[in-house]
Amino acid sequence: MPQLTAPDGLTINYAEWGDLESPAVVLLHGFTADLRMWAGQTEPFSTDYRVIAPDLRGHGRTDAPEDPADYTMERYRDDLLALLDGLGIDICALVGCSFGGMIAVHFATEHPERIAALVLSDTSAAFDHPDYDQRYREREAGIAANMEIVDRFGPAELGKRAAANISDPFLAEGMRTRYAKMSREGVLGAASVRRGRPNVLPLLHERLNMPVLICTGTEDPVHSASLVMANELPSARVTTFRDTGHGIPSLRADAFNDTVLGFFNDVEEGQPVVGKRTV
Repeated sequence: MPQLTAPDGLTINYAEWGDLESPAVVLLHGFTADLRMWAGQTEPFSTDYRVIAPDLRGHGRTDAPEDPADYTMERYRDDLLALLDGLGIDICALVGCSFGGMIAVHFATEHPERIAALVLSDTSAAFDHPDYDQRYREREAGIAANMEIVDRFGPAELGKRAAANISDPFLAEGMRTRYAKMSREGVLGAASVRRGRPNVLPLLHERLNMPVLICTGTEDPVHSASLVMANELPSARVTTFRDTGHGIPSLRADAFNDTVLGFFNDVEEGQPVVGKRTV
């Protein structure tokens, strides 16, 4: 896979599909995942778009610095900026899922001029808010407990424990292998960014002047946080996926693809995007 070097020396691994002359769509994966999570999107998206999916800092084949100070939301923002500049992309559609969505919304508030359309799936614009529900708080408590395991025993141990709950042997082995390849510093560094990221909720209405699509699953523990974000963006399109948990691009790939590509088509044709839909 191709790689490029950011101004701070970080090597960013990425993959690319589609015509280089087509409009660019950049895909940002979730926490402890890598660019392979977008396997269900790359082919349908690349029919009409130039699709780029990086491994985020501390994930996949992108560098995982050892210094905790190298993990901040500003660093993730600058990594994305370095990727766009390095590939000669002045403006793109940006799609982020979960942790990738946190980075995407932060980047969009800082560099709205670089974003033609923004898709935020399974994500939030702040770590905490009074209107987040108990499901959200229980999930975050679980993630914190998992990070204690990583801190004490390393990512491989967390992978073994996660795989123990997977009945399919192939998927279980894939889980163990993925976590075994992660670095302790990368996982803990990204986790610290998730919790310590700036609250950009107050900035959304003022700065996100591009079309925005918010995707949320009814069974996702992050559902309440996604709705809080949507309340700050009255002109956004909000699509709710019935009976769907965390990770819509993987759990409901066909419906997600139709939703996002339909949104892109409406943006390109100048159609209004505001409204609520359920699929």
